[in-house]
This record gives sequence, C-alpha cells and structure tokens, in this order.
Amino acid sequence: MTEKILLMSDIHITEPGVDIIGLDPTTRFRDCLEHASLHHADASHLFLMGDLTHNGLVTEYKILKKVLQNQPFPTTLMLGNHDRRDAFLEVFTKLTTRFQHGSINFGKSTILYLDTLDEDAKNKHGGLMCEERLQWLEATLSLENGPIILLAHHHMLTSGFDGMDEINLQNGRQIADIIASSKRCQMVINGHIHRIIVSTYKGVTHTMIKSPCHQMPMVLGSGTSRLSIAEPGGYGLLLLDEETPLLHHIDVTPSRVESHSSPISKSKY
Repeated sequence: MTEKILLMSDIHITEPGVDIIGLDPTTRFRDCLEHASLHHADASHLFLMGDLTHNGLVTEYKILKKVLQNQPFPTTLMLGNHDRRDAFLEVFTKLTTRFQHGSINFGKSTILYLDTLDEDAKNKHGGLMCEERLQWLEATLSLENGPIILLAHHHMLTSGFDGMDEINLQNGRQIADIIASSKRCQMVINGHIHRIIVSTYKGVTHTMIKSPCHQMPMVLGSGTSRLSIAEPGGYGLLLLDEETPLLHHIDVTPSRVESHSSPISKSKY
C-alpha cells in the first residue's frame, strides 16, 4: 500500500486580528487541515515545513499548538526563516534538540528533514546549514537504506525570482552536491517561495510547494522578496514509492470570503 504524506509549508500564523494582505493565516491553515482530514484521512504523517509563524512570537506558537491539537495526523515541525528557536521551544517543550532535523522511515522509504534556519543571517531571511548540520546530513545519508525524500524549508537552487534567490539556502549548492552524491535521494521538496516550481540537479528532482496562505506572484527577474498575492492556498500530498514517488499539490477553497486591497501587495517579508 502506498504511503500518503501530507506537506504544508509557510503557515505564517499571526496573532488574532493580524492579517497578511487581507488573509487570515490561521483560518487558511485550518481549512487545509480540514480538507486533508476529509479527503486524505489515511495519510501516515504531516510535515509542517517551516515558517510556522510570521513573527516568531510565543503567542503565535501557542495558537499553532492549539490548532494542531484538533487534527488527527502525527506531526513533525520544521523551522524556517520566520521562526525563532527559543520561542518555539518555549511552547513545544517536548522538542528539546538543538536542531529540528531528523529522519523517519515509512516502509522502505525514508523522509529526511533538514533545519535550515539561520537566526544570524546578514540578509535576515536567508538560510544556512552550519558544519554540525552538514556532518549530520552526510552521516545520515550514509546510514540510511533504501530511497530518500528530503525536506527543507529554504530552496537550494535558483528559482528565477531574484529577490527570493538572495535569501535562499546560502550553501545550498554544496548541500545539493552532497545529496546528489549519495545516489539515493529521489526528490528534494521545500517551501519558502510560496509557489510551485520544479527543477533538477545532477539527476535529483528539486520541487517547491505553495503556502496555505499567501503566494508569490509570477513576476520573474529582479525585484523584491516582499511581494504577495491572494491566490488559492494549499498543501502537498506525497505518495511514497521505491521507484516512482509522486508529489501532488492540492488547492483549497477558503472557508470564508476574504478581502484584500490589491492583486499584488508588498507584505511577504
């Protein structure tokens, strides 16, 4: 039987009454959870792939924790550039490891998830994997057996959105080389950009998923990373297979009418 894995990235939970371009991130996240519970109740796991909150506040993580108490899926939390370790661990006290990375086996496949948060980034939102995390990645890739799907918040390769590529995983090409050299990674999946993008590098597929909330508008080339558009949100559905894993993206219709001031707004970062 094919294992179903739910992927949601860039949740951006805010405090009550605080919207993002007229959208309520908590409501949109609930919509995705409810949709997944209704249509994919047989999913084995839910990965939240970073940017759990918008400002990294304890109050925002408390809202997230409350929302997650009412959904049925075993859940793994990852960190993105909008997250803050101390505030996160203050709320999710059972997660006591320094870095929020690890691996989980699903049948003959393994999902390996990375921690790319760099709170000391000069460009504020760029990601980085330090030497300790790189050593962990190489050791884990050498120990695991069977095919691997790798999850990360930040993207490793260029996207065509220059503003977002300035805040990518700063040593992403090095990490992509490590992954490719393992000869066992079927696919790398990340969020961060809030748009579906697919590319390949040395035989490995690199793909991105949308946010449940706001999206990056299709404006290629030079420009800011702060652009957002109120297109439908959604989540990824990963079907694990030893030879041909599949990643679907599911758009979710909002449960309430939302208003936003303009088609494209500068509020993403």
